[in-house]
Amino acid sequence: MKFISMCIGMGAAMLLTACGSNQLPFSKHPDLPLQSPRHASQAPIIDLDGVMHVGAAVAVPDAQVPPIASHGDTTLFYGFVRDGVGAAEIIAYLQADTVAPLSDDGVDNMDDQIIPPFLRFGATPPTVWVAKGTPAELVDETVRVIQLINAALPRQWQLQFSQEPGLAGAFGVADGEILVEFAAQEDWSHPDVPPVSEAIAIGLAEPVFRVVSGGNPGSPFGIEIIAGQVWVDPTRTDGEERLGVIAHEIIHLLGRNHADPAVFPKTIMVAGGGEGPSEHVLHPLDREALVAVYDRLEPGAAPESVADALGDWSDTSIHVRGVLGIDGGDITFGAALRNGLSQPWAFGPTSHGDLGANAQLSGNASWSGRLVGLAPQAEVVAGAADLSVELATLAGRVDFTGLESWAANMEPGVVGSGTMWRDGDLSYMVEIRGNTFVQTGGDVGTVTGAFFGPSHSGMGGVLERDDLSAGFGGNR
Repeated sequence: MKFISMCIGMGAAMLLTACGSNQLPFSKHPDLPLQSPRHASQAPIIDLDGVMHVGAAVAVPDAQVPPIASHGDTTLFYGFVRDGVGAAEIIAYLQADTVAPLSDDGVDNMDDQIIPPFLRFGATPPTVWVAKGTPAELVDETVRVIQLINAALPRQWQLQFSQEPGLAGAFGVADGEILVEFAAQEDWSHPDVPPVSEAIAIGLAEPVFRVVSGGNPGSPFGIEIIAGQVWVDPTRTDGEERLGVIAHEIIHLLGRNHADPAVFPKTIMVAGGGEGPSEHVLHPLDREALVAVYDRLEPGAAPESVADALGDWSDTSIHVRGVLGIDGGDITFGAALRNGLSQPWAFGPTSHGDLGANAQLSGNASWSGRLVGLAPQAEVVAGAADLSVELATLAGRVDFTGLESWAANMEPGVVGSGTMWRDGDLSYMVEIRGNTFVQTGGDVGTVTGAFFGPSHSGMGGVLERDDLSAGFGGNR
């Protein structure tokens, strides 16, 4: 179904129509627990047709990277893969983003409106709020979208999520804030919102602009977004489609307009939805544009400066991955590094129920395996990964020990052939939530994981730190 969303610029009275998202192929696994704002800093977890995914959507097939070494029962793979969006497409996409968007029928509908310069959100990441009274299921969906967007953003630009709800129907959000409200279209109360009599409007993004000094004499001033509000009509969307709508509108507030589907068919910012579904909501072009804008471009940058700002933008990634066999399949985990952004991931066969409901387990349960990832300067880091869980309380601990690293841009060797990484170990406390686990304390960093295999024979997940992005997996 085609649908309409709108973006109203408070300062520029800019109306954008024919905004869209993707029909997503996955359905939320019933064992995935609802998340609250406190979970927004965790990595995304998605169940796709019986395969549980944790972290970023950047893994490549085993055949694209060769096996390098065995670390116990885990086989390590390492290599360089040309899997990114090239500089030419990123430059073209961002520069085209400054021209007038098209209506649903492809006609320029901005002849008499102000066409904004290149846009981004201020100089610091915004804090996202959900309106007071939002049902838990819709809070959960908003949290999941923020996790998916954050998985594509540099660590210094992670979106924050308020632990307290915002005031529903509030007009004029504070600087640095994005308020998300779910309401039927007829209840989107704002004096600048025109009536939509013929379109099905299910999403609205309303940015607050500020004029800033430009970066050069040819562009004496620019515009940046300093706040915004998102409305989504939950009565006209289901859970799968709605994730894309929420993401689309938030990315509007991060500065992106609509894309021309004839030129950029595979982006969530195409009106009516990009070409083909995206299993992880965002397309590669969406994710890489976020990296380019929030890691390479400065606020107020002129469109013609995009190419210089990207610098040595690469379409080739370093990939390291581990594969560990368990009952019911393999756990695969690792990380990819491209253009300074290291992204961890893990996936394996979905378990058939919550860990706490597994009648085969009692007392304490433990899993052992490996961690493998990448430090920011392209050094591979690997070590042991152990999870222990007290089933009576569903509290656990994850230990990464014997951590060692190898030289930048070099493949890892056998266990013991590297150099100790930092002090060699990390430890985190976790809580079990259904078939997943999230960090509650310990060393610096964030651990997010899930259990794999029909009877929880495996576990795995991701570790995210400023100095290390890694996936891990283990068997019971």
